[in-house]
Amino acid sequence: MRNPDGSWEKFDDYVLDFALDRIRADHKVALVTLTTIEGSSPRPLGAQMAVSQSGEWVGYLSGGCIERAVVAEALAALDEGRPRRVRYGRGSKYLDIQLPCGSAIELFFDVDLSERTLAAVDSRLASRQPASMRIGGASASSDGPAVRRYRPRRRLIVAGIGPGAVQLAKLAHCSGFATVLQSPDGSTRAAASGYGIETVAIEPGTSFPGFAADAWTAIVFMFHDHEWEKELIPAALRTDAFYIGAMGSRRTHRQRLGMLEAQGMDEAARARIRGPAGVYAGVKSASDVAISILAEIVQVEHALGAPLIEAGDT
Repeated sequence: MRNPDGSWEKFDDYVLDFALDRIRADHKVALVTLTTIEGSSPRPLGAQMAVSQSGEWVGYLSGGCIERAVVAEALAALDEGRPRRVRYGRGSKYLDIQLPCGSAIELFFDVDLSERTLAAVDSRLASRQPASMRIGGASASSDGPAVRRYRPRRRLIVAGIGPGAVQLAKLAHCSGFATVLQSPDGSTRAAASGYGIETVAIEPGTSFPGFAADAWTAIVFMFHDHEWEKELIPAALRTDAFYIGAMGSRRTHRQRLGMLEAQGMDEAARARIRGPAGVYAGVKSASDVAISILAEIVQVEHALGAPLIEAGDT
């Protein structure tokens, strides 16, 4: 992800945009994929780094143990012009690089990247569509080639007023979510805009504005005046959002569910709303509320997650 100042977010899960940008600037790029884990690993199968011939890189494959070695290996592969598979940890030729608890990982260094393929994947992700890409050939992993699955960047829509809404949007933005704050309050929108967060004005009597939330989107309502929820929550329930939450007390949530029942929302729809939103009960500061809610969103997302990489011939 490119930052507003033009730099790249180094420790990002999404690296193809960086790879495509560097290739379009006539740089050679190695795409490094985690294809095998023996023991434990802080990163999942399919995690990636992209390394430019200049030594600039994005992504990460460990807790900080091997990234410098990976960059050096990627530059060597680019110089040679051939893909390679390298083992780190137990059983590796690199005796000076050890992983915790005797674990081992294998990485595939792909130096034959197609600009056309990268552009097609990047375009699908930009349009909020899943994509896939074949990782290497017979040398990609011990078991043959693999298919890397890509999901659109996770997104959070915060609808609300006040410091809690701003803090949640700010925290999500810093955590790599594509974040939008929707609010009827100008000062709330101005505060969020100051952190580089996209904002949308909500006008009284409008339905959920501007977005068809997809399966990679979470929606959180942060209104103290719950009258705003009467039209907004039913609109959110008609989307494919993987998480819908609303702040407030347990009593408030019971009233919210009663309101939705009176509007004709069935039990299955009402059960989608998490309230009070968050994993910690009773927190009071705006920052703590934001941490609590974002933790629950990530928890739900990971419970629904699918593998990033699969064996395959296409």
